[in-house]
Amino acid sequence: MSENKSVNRLFLTVILLYVGVSLGLSVVSVWIPALAKMSNYSSILLSQSLIFIPGFIYCKKKYGKIREVIPYHKINIATIILVIICTYLMYPVIIVLNAISMLFTTSGTTAVMNMMQEQNLILNILFMAVLPACVEEFMFRGILFQTYKRSRMFLAILLSGFLFGCMHMNLNQFMYAFALGIYLAFLVEATGSIFSSMLAHFTLNVTSVIMSFLLPILYDKVGVNQNLQVQAGGFTSTMESNELLMFLMGIAIWAVIAIGTTCAAVGIYIAICKINGRWDYVKRMFSIGTKEKIITISLVVGILISFFMMGMHIYMERAV
Repeated sequence: MSENKSVNRLFLTVILLYVGVSLGLSVVSVWIPALAKMSNYSSILLSQSLIFIPGFIYCKKKYGKIREVIPYHKINIATIILVIICTYLMYPVIIVLNAISMLFTTSGTTAVMNMMQEQNLILNILFMAVLPACVEEFMFRGILFQTYKRSRMFLAILLSGFLFGCMHMNLNQFMYAFALGIYLAFLVEATGSIFSSMLAHFTLNVTSVIMSFLLPILYDKVGVNQNLQVQAGGFTSTMESNELLMFLMGIAIWAVIAIGTTCAAVGIYIAICKINGRWDYVKRMFSIGTKEKIITISLVVGILISFFMMGMHIYMERAV
């Protein structure tokens, strides 16, 4: 069996486990109410385990040593600083994509906001920033991307990012996770180390965690009402025409900002490549590969299941 086919089966396995465990918990919680009251931290730990454990078993069985497939190499201080700067410069793109998705659905945003309500900052950082950065990068920029790139680099970058978006199973997170996944794959190639993508992933997540901790305090100080709820069905379902226009204008303004910051990020990215002695490699990396078939039936099935779950989330949101 080719490596692409086997790694695609791994992705399908993770998707089936994700969906199966979620549905199973929903059914069992009817008879065991305690399961319905599972803490957000327990839910995150379970979901991350469903990604990590199959990936770890796959690596150990196929390669023996994880380092055989995933590039765990140290990165220098200059690279660390530039990766953080570059990541913040990419942040406006994420804001724009998330805002666009919120015109149609807010299920993903609502779920994230609910998780952030447990205001234990240290635990939030550990479970919502550190853990996903390590586990999700291990799977998507590690096992999947490192396997696909042996065949075709360009498709590997796009596909690993696309599957990263699919794994979130809601439209909100799919859109920006897709773009983020592409950026993270480029970072790995710029540094030759998955630690760079882990750092960037952590930087974005920890920023959201800290902002969610500080904003309620700020709102309380200035007397802003914190009891605003994200409306179901996307903002278009509740906005007046003038409110929608203002929201769209906000997206347009952020889009202009995103263009400028992304251009700056490209410059920083080139500097990262040169500091790590990989600029010549990056310029020719798209010509490297075996042209082996990447798309297989198991991969398509996994993607279809992910999009079905996204559609179900939107349908259930609008049915409320």
